[in-house]
Amino acid sequence: MTQDEILHALSKLGDNLNEWLHNKNVKMKPKNAVELAIFENEWFTVENIRQMISSISQQMLDAEKLNNWIRRYETPQKPPKRVGIIAAGNIPLVFFHDFICVLVSKNIAVVKFSSKDKILSESIINMLVEIEPRLENYIEITENRHFAVDAVIATGNDNTVKFFKESFGEIPHVFRKNRTSAAILNGNETSDELELLCNDIFSFFGLGCRNVSKLFVPDNYDFASLVKASKRFSHIKNHKPYENAYIYNKALLTVTEKPFIDNDFWLLTENFEIFSPVSVIYYEKYINLESLKKMLSDKTEHIQCIVNGNVDFGKSQQPQLFDYADGVDIMDFLLKQI
Repeated sequence: MTQDEILHALSKLGDNLNEWLHNKNVKMKPKNAVELAIFENEWFTVENIRQMISSISQQMLDAEKLNNWIRRYETPQKPPKRVGIIAAGNIPLVFFHDFICVLVSKNIAVVKFSSKDKILSESIINMLVEIEPRLENYIEITENRHFAVDAVIATGNDNTVKFFKESFGEIPHVFRKNRTSAAILNGNETSDELELLCNDIFSFFGLGCRNVSKLFVPDNYDFASLVKASKRFSHIKNHKPYENAYIYNKALLTVTEKPFIDNDFWLLTENFEIFSPVSVIYYEKYINLESLKKMLSDKTEHIQCIVNGNVDFGKSQQPQLFDYADGVDIMDFLLKQI
């Protein structure tokens, strides 16, 4: 297949997913897959799956955006290589950007899904293959932990990266570890900006590496407006796993006598750490932006993006094709290093 044919198939997938989102009569509906995916992963909901499919179809599968993206790169004429994708399962379809990159670079995607996001991911791939059956020759799904590839892109936690290094460290690779995101506030945010920030915090229950788990605020910052803006997300407390996390973390903060603000369904506490547990948001005070930027430069290994820094309010969970995880240009890696 030519690269243009692959891009056309991907944009057609975007069209079909958009039609499904708007409840139009399309041939391939992942309805059953959505229901099964929620059963497979207790943290998945219809709302979150629809949000991710909307983001993928609009930001990554739009024909114009695909063409503008690929123009940056020159694809050399060479035999396709087998590229492993070891996917995470913290939020729905988190593998998809890597998957697009492997296909568009005219390589073969050998995908090992997380057991927490297998059904939905396979359903979307099946939709793509129905659109363009020739792509079946470019896609392989594996259950094996060890598989033969020429390069690998693997996402996991700090422990699984050790396994990645042992199994694939001798071939070209991109290994990703735990990351989270932060936001910088100055006290002059509008109510609209704070509502958008709540999207960055609470979408996907805060489980994604692009979800904000840490706030940097000036001294004497008033959280009242943020708390008010968060109310429209109060329904997430009705999700049992989230409610359990909220109750547990509230009890833990109480027992350890750490000061916190209880906002009915989320907790706010001052903490110098970057990673916060589900239902808890950490905040830290800064003296001035210059000193904050210096401090953040020492934490780049752990921060995926910074809202009101390098990402606009409300955009952390709407990555574009150019927004590569961990700042590693996967297309450049695939085209030049394998």
